[in-house]
Amino acid sequence: MLEFLRKYRVYIFEILFAAAALAVDLVSKAAAFDILEDTPGGSIEVAPGIFSITLARNYGASFGIFSGKTTLLSVFTGIGIAAVLALLIFRPKTPKIFRYSLLCIFAGGLGNLIDRLALGYVRDFIDYTFLGTFFGIDFAIGNIADIFVMIALGMLIVYMIFGYREGDFSKGGRLTPQTVTAAEEEGKAPLPSAVEESGAASSESVDESISTKTSENADGGEK
Repeated sequence: MLEFLRKYRVYIFEILFAAAALAVDLVSKAAAFDILEDTPGGSIEVAPGIFSITLARNYGASFGIFSGKTTLLSVFTGIGIAAVLALLIFRPKTPKIFRYSLLCIFAGGLGNLIDRLALGYVRDFIDYTFLGTFFGIDFAIGNIADIFVMIALGMLIVYMIFGYREGDFSKGGRLTPQTVTAAEEEGKAPLPSAVEESGAASSESVDESISTKTSENADGGEK
């Protein structure tokens, strides 16, 4: 058991992270709607002019787009979640910032998909009042799942600008000293560069051996 936990600890932690994010989203929706459904007007001003919680049933996508297209949105969301999950499983060597971005998208997408399938709409309650107060922006009401997705998109932008390296999406992942050491420990064949260096070293050794024998033969002839 301990060996299993040690071997798969990274994947276990990622599963727990996604599960926790999903739980936060679903629990927050349930708690907010329990309170707001019994509140006159369905809204509570938490910080005047800054932040409110407001009951809203979203029959579209994030921020109210594609309203009424519940079935279509459920299909596209399901396909997107499956694609994200496949990328997480079959490209395990991608950088952490990229993987956790995908985990946030997975948890947020799944949370809203569960709402659509179970209720026919998404439960929204986070009212960004400050955007209207200070910037005159009539912003849509959202939820925790939307926040996860927005954070993930921000992380992906940072990664693509500052962190992306060639080989990040290959099966072996980015080449690092740790991956080379791991390959050696597992008894795998050396990398091409290592083969070239080994071949060069062997060639030099053969040349030195021939040179030494030639010198010895010459010395023997002189004697």
